Amino acid sequence: MTLKAISRIIIIAIFIGFTCWRAVAHPQYLRLYAADPRSKEELRSNCTICHDPNRRATEREFLSDFGREFKAGQYRITEAMRQRYTGLFNSADQPVSGVMVDTVSIATTQVVVNVTVTNARGKYVTGLDKEAFSLLEDGRDQEMLEFFGEEAPLAVAVVLDTSGSVIEKDLNKYRNSVMDLAYRLRPTDTLAVYTFDADGVKKIRDFNTTVQGLKPLLKQVSGQGSTPLYDAILTASADLRERPERRRALVLISDGADSASSTTLREVERRTFLAGTAVYAIDLVNTDKSSRRSVERQASAQTLKQISQESGGRYITTDGGFFLLTSRMKLKRIFDDLIDELHSQYTITYEPGNARRLGRWRTIRVGLEQADLNARTRLGYREGVE
Repeated sequence: MTLKAISRIIIIAIFIGFTCWRAVAHPQYLRLYAADPRSKEELRSNCTICHDPNRRATEREFLSDFGREFKAGQYRITEAMRQRYTGLFNSADQPVSGVMVDTVSIATTQVVVNVTVTNARGKYVTGLDKEAFSLLEDGRDQEMLEFFGEEAPLAVAVVLDTSGSVIEKDLNKYRNSVMDLAYRLRPTDTLAVYTFDADGVKKIRDFNTTVQGLKPLLKQVSGQGSTPLYDAILTASADLRERPERRRALVLISDGADSASSTTLREVERRTFLAGTAVYAIDLVNTDKSSRRSVERQASAQTLKQISQESGGRYITTDGGFFLLTSRMKLKRIFDDLIDELHSQYTITYEPGNARRLGRWRTIRVGLEQADLNARTRLGYREGVE
């Protein structure tokens, strides 16, 4: 047997062993708990939510009370469980821990809710109809004014950080990633591209359904100066609000470090809400590992997490995955998964039927008729007067 063949066998064995270790050390129930909008952030990587170490010697699987109920319910978290296990879940009247909340004016304005549905294996579920969903605000049923399935057209605004904090090799990643995303869009979808740096926010490509001409525009992108991150999100959100498509997403590619905006994070959260836009923050520079080594990186990562979580989107880094994959291959997988999610979403609009009260946090809940499915959407909003 040649040395090359032996090396391949060793690599495969390491990969299989690593996969098995991940399956044991990070079981499915922990991922489902972490995905719940009311789960406590400090417990999302803690296996003791389901396992009780003190019962190891006396009970099979040494499950905690929550773990036994979770397993018996086919790994589904119900509202009753959230209320019963207050040590594991935040209360329903407060926003998720660590997410800054904005005051949003609601009078006759419709609320747009994008919903991602997954099964117990984390796979996206399509083909559901309106009757499969229930919508609650502050625990009260709301009438759905509009319901759009996954076939609805999508408007995507890609916002690229081209400031001095981004180096040239990262710009190359940005260009390739945007092209990957553009090629995956459907003929009815539309895409716009924005950049932001010392010269402010620029729309380098208006909303368009074709890929033609996009690559040359991206090649001209260069990095310089300060970072008006919030201004860029605000500009793209305002444009998305004017789009006829009811499903809207903002894909932000940045390291999250704002240094030159005239607006604030709270105003950004407010405007993304009014636009019915989910923000997907792709952090290609600030991985979780580098974040732990720097206070500044931690603050930048937290900013991106706040924006994405509050809007119902996701915060994504390139950490994890098969260690033999190149950075280019990891990024392609990330953007493939992102487009799969956007094309699998459902969109619901409603006009709040609850009595209005200034300053109250309004919690949004989307229920599903099928018990073994999970719904992820925006957490809610704080009501105000404009």
